[in-house]
Amino acid sequence: MDKNELIKLILDRTDGYVSYPFNKPGRKEPIQWSVIKHQSNNKILAMVFVKDDQLMMNIKLKPEQNDMMRDLQGVEPGYHMNKRHWTTITINHTEVSMKELENIVLESARLTE
Repeated sequence: MDKNELIKLILDRTDGYVSYPFNKPGRKEPIQWSVIKHQSNNKILAMVFVKDDQLMMNIKLKPEQNDMMRDLQGVEPGYHMNKRHWTTITINHTEVSMKELENIVLESARLTE
């Protein structure tokens, strides 16, 4: 899966839109952040980025869900986020299945509504 496919998956299953609040013109940021926010309240529901040539997604889950998820390969505490509430998934190197990924996106959307 590539970055555009992941963003499309998130947008197709939520009321989200893509924003780029961290990539200001004239600044050379090492990471391009695609931030998906709810149209209804502008809260972040997911963040998609590439780090060290790996496609990654920050996603919000309940702390107990995060604890369970982090036992899986390719899942770690949220990169540049609150580690208790956010998790980072390395999309192409994880044990998380496509169906589980879709459910995780829906759960994050529910929690951030």
